[in-house]
Amino acid sequence: MITKNKLKRVQLLIPKDQKEFLDSVAQKKGLNFSALVRSIFAQYQQNVLEQDLAKAAHSLYGEYESNQELVAFTAIDGDDFA
Repeated sequence: MITKNKLKRVQLLIPKDQKEFLDSVAQKKGLNFSALVRSIFAQYQQNVLEQDLAKAAHSLYGEYESNQELVAFTAIDGDDFA
């Protein structure tokens, strides 16, 4: 549960049909409107972070493929060290 002191009050305007839709979804999920919106924002935030990570990995792929020092230990990746 999120404690109140960690929340920041915000105000936003959305079209009436979107508000009605979100109210309906919140009711079906047993959430209040604010909890549903926080959940949606959290999911969006996670998606953005994953996309940023994928872009960073993709931008480094060429370096990873061409720099043998970066892949020197891949031959032992499956070895059991226990």
